[in-house]
Amino acid sequence: MFCLDTNVIIFAMNSRRPAIKARLSQELRLGTNLIVPAIVRFELEFGIAKSDRPEQSRASLDTLMAAGFELAAFDRRDAAEAGDIRASLDALGTPIGPYDILIAAQARRRNAPLVTLNRRELERVPGLMVTDWDA
Repeated sequence: MFCLDTNVIIFAMNSRRPAIKARLSQELRLGTNLIVPAIVRFELEFGIAKSDRPEQSRASLDTLMAAGFELAAFDRRDAAEAGDIRASLDALGTPIGPYDILIAAQARRRNAPLVTLNRRELERVPGLMVTDWDA
């Protein structure tokens, strides 16, 4: 099981990072449970809304999502997890962005490694497993 960050999905869609697209294809072939947090879906939808080519962006996202991803709704347990993460990071004086907190909460609560290109920031989250498929 892996939880996918926004940047991973974007690079898989636009093929600018072949290693990410190849690994994603491999995990899909293996039947790995690939989770897309609700906040990641929001960020992708925002990208489509502001795109110069919204129809092309929508088609790319719809094609990729049809490959077999689990969309994780953000529920009250995720909210509690996010509150814990934010409090922990604030106490350490190492805050991260609000959307990253919400994404990290969904991954950590599900005990799923978060696949991201933003390791530097997300590795600050206690107990979150972080991996980079482009490294």
